[in-house]
Amino acid sequence: MKTYQVIQELETTGIVSAGITLRHGGVSRAPYTSLNLAEHVGDDENAVATNRKIFSQQSGLPDFHYCRQIHSDRVIEVDSTANTALKQHPEADALVSTQCRVPLGIFTADCVPIFILDVATPAIGIAHAGWRGTLARIAVNTLAQMKTRFRTLATNCKVHLGPSIQKCCYTVSTELIEQFTEQFGNTVHKGRNLSLQTTNVIQLIEIGVPAASISVSPFCTACRTDLFYSHRAEGGQTGRMLSFIQLNTKN
Repeated sequence: MKTYQVIQELETTGIVSAGITLRHGGVSRAPYTSLNLAEHVGDDENAVATNRKIFSQQSGLPDFHYCRQIHSDRVIEVDSTANTALKQHPEADALVSTQCRVPLGIFTADCVPIFILDVATPAIGIAHAGWRGTLARIAVNTLAQMKTRFRTLATNCKVHLGPSIQKCCYTVSTELIEQFTEQFGNTVHKGRNLSLQTTNVIQLIEIGVPAASISVSPFCTACRTDLFYSHRAEGGQTGRMLSFIQLNTKN
């Protein structure tokens, strides 16, 4: 059984491996059934460890680097000197790197996983964008950090927004809708239903990422709990998917 979905829009470049895990093919019991890869949601530690082994064996990827996500705009660079420190899982919501064969990962169960590939350098980034991170412009800050650290240009980037809760299922408060419309306009919502995908695409285009270089998954995690975990659709107690990206080659 396939345990992850490949991000074809990025893998066709031949530069990276990128994907998001599915919820089946693991050993976790309800409510984490079955391929939960996160340690922080209350699942049995041995089950999580077994699930990670299953994923690693199927994907061919070694242990991945990740952070303790706090719905912020904080970005961490993973390089040859930071790898040991990163094992302590510092607080952040995005990772960037130019290191080959170093997988970066974030966990989601409705929030938007944002995959970034700077084709020219090359360099990679991955960000976790819930409504707080989206308001804090985590995707924009990730690209800003890539520009500062790697001289990344937005025009050279391909960006993919992975499976996440979409406008059809994401009803929020009137107050939150007002915050989003004040910053991003009325196209980000319909009534009280908010589109995090549209909001992040608007931000990316504003900083120079070509619209043609941005792709968005059609899957809504709340609609498709047969494939993905959904924090909202499953009452707040569920597992997490792993979104990952790894640079495989340098120019």
